[in-house]
Amino acid sequence: MSFSESKIKVQDIDHLGIVAGIIDGMSLVEQINQLLGTHPQ
Repeated sequence: MSFSESKIKVQDIDHLGIVAGIIDGMSLVEQINQLLGTHPQ
């Protein structure tokens, strides 16, 4: 399988992917939502 250069897109996200993975793994968003509640919108 070969890719032409025009189909490959590379982005540098630094450490953000690691941080997002850790936050996801800890269920941090869900915990904050339980403590603070969610906005109706």
